[in-house]
Amino acid sequence: MDKKIFVTGGTGFVGSHLLYRLASERRDVLALKRATSDTGYIREVFQTYGANVQELFDRIEWVEGDILDRALLLEVTQNVDIIYHSAAMVSFDPVYKRKMLETNVQGTANVVDAALENAVKEMIHVSSVAALDPPKGYRLIDEEQLGNFPVRYSAYAESKFKSELEVWRGVEEGLKAMVVNPSIIIGPAAPLEGPGGIFKAVRKGMRYYPRGVTGFVDVRDVCRAMMALEDQNLFNERYIVSEGNHSYRYIFQTIARAFNSRMPDRRLSPAATAAAWRLEWLRSGIMRSRPRITRELHESAHRKVYYSNKKIADALDFHFIPVEDSICDTVSHFDEQ
Repeated sequence: MDKKIFVTGGTGFVGSHLLYRLASERRDVLALKRATSDTGYIREVFQTYGANVQELFDRIEWVEGDILDRALLLEVTQNVDIIYHSAAMVSFDPVYKRKMLETNVQGTANVVDAALENAVKEMIHVSSVAALDPPKGYRLIDEEQLGNFPVRYSAYAESKFKSELEVWRGVEEGLKAMVVNPSIIIGPAAPLEGPGGIFKAVRKGMRYYPRGVTGFVDVRDVCRAMMALEDQNLFNERYIVSEGNHSYRYIFQTIARAFNSRMPDRRLSPAATAAAWRLEWLRSGIMRSRPRITRELHESAHRKVYYSNKKIADALDFHFIPVEDSICDTVSHFDEQ
């Protein structure tokens, strides 16, 4: 008998690609979406894979609601075997800190509680490398770095750290769960409000690159890794999912070559972005609009962070899509919005 799967965050970047993979394997899928959410983006994601878009889309059973609605979660998970929890709010604007903490932390707590209440067999939680302990100097970050240094660089990182704690609280209470920590996710149909924004800026001829280094991974690998870990029953563990560590200079210039656009060839100094976020803070306050650059973005752009993918590579003999191929595939499906 097929296991019934419940997916949160199905209208997001990871969730949409995950739904495609589940539907293409003819899995029994129930997906949560807000009443105001547009499923058009999911269809766009499905189209990047090829044919049978409508047929696969029709395999998904939708339920309208929100992860902050505890009663709804208790109801819809009654006959569920597996939960893929990918719903999360992402923002580097401190104005949204309270809302992000509520959505990510309390929302995850609600999902965990529903899983425990209804004896859901398995839960896979999509976290982020941002949840892991910040680096102290040059140090390769692995799965052991969580909670030894609880201070986080951003409200988003804090929310993902505290969300993970809710999952591990569930494990202590008997939940069978795993956590995946993707690095920066790119790939086909990358949304413009996320990593797709980098592609848009480089395509338009952006000349500057920040000096930072961080991990990158293809969205298809994130989904493939989760499903493989679930298939191999590798639960009650945390796995970093990251193809490798790359400088922003290399990433930006590789994107430029794929678009055949102007090459970003000028390094952006920390002083320049420090001045920019302060000016943007004043502008957004006067105009009552969202800032285009924040202090958190300024700091992350220049930070050099290195992540280890050894654990998942060894556990699954996992081979990642090279970041150059991910960039080419992202560019080939890029639709400027």
